[in-house]
Amino acid sequence: MGTFHLQLKDYQFSPNFLPSLVTLIMIPSLILLGIWQLNRADQKRFIDSGVNEAQIKTPINLNAVNSNELSNEIYRSASISGKYDNNKHYLLDNRTHKGRAGFHVFTPFIFNTNNDNKPKAILVNRGWITYQGSRSNIPDIQVSDNIVQIKGTIKDIGKSIVLNDTSKPSVSYPKIIQSISLKKLSSDLNYPLIPIIIELDKSETNGFIREWQPYYGSVDKHIAYAVQWFSMAVVLFILYIKVNTKKILS
Repeated sequence: MGTFHLQLKDYQFSPNFLPSLVTLIMIPSLILLGIWQLNRADQKRFIDSGVNEAQIKTPINLNAVNSNELSNEIYRSASISGKYDNNKHYLLDNRTHKGRAGFHVFTPFIFNTNNDNKPKAILVNRGWITYQGSRSNIPDIQVSDNIVQIKGTIKDIGKSIVLNDTSKPSVSYPKIIQSISLKKLSSDLNYPLIPIIIELDKSETNGFIREWQPYYGSVDKHIAYAVQWFSMAVVLFILYIKVNTKKILS
């Protein structure tokens, strides 16, 4: 039984209660999902803007700044003077390059800042090495522990690397790890790590394969999703009208 009747010339719109209720719930829900995706697109635009601004800034000298403020410099080019801790290396597992399995090589880099004489340390991602069939068969990753200056890009550990690993590093170095937790690694190293990493520049020596992936925002993806949700709302509305509208026979 129809809940009401609306007649327009030779057509009568007479929806039933249940389809009307479902449609009344679904259409606003689909519209809200579309609006949520548009809001996500706006958020990604804001991130894109910050990344672009960081990438065009003059490279920052990490020896001359407060390390507590570096979280605001993600994706900015940087230089730093200090030395690698050649006794301690970490191999981040399950990194692929052109379909091949391998590791990212992380080595702590110890340095001083101009405003604080206490040594600090930062993890440097020196690039990708191949997995050679056995975890005991690791390529030579040793590096000089002389004072050097290196260049790279500041990256955010929280967004670059999964932090929910519960495994324990192996006993001897280089240690194979499944993810990076600063708390765990600082305890393992017996010195604190500042909460960013450096991706070593391609022009630097003492590195491996470094085809670093640029930041790709997903603005277009969110807009596409929003269009899909809005389109579904429109289609549902049209179907609702069509199914519940009948031509009156004379």
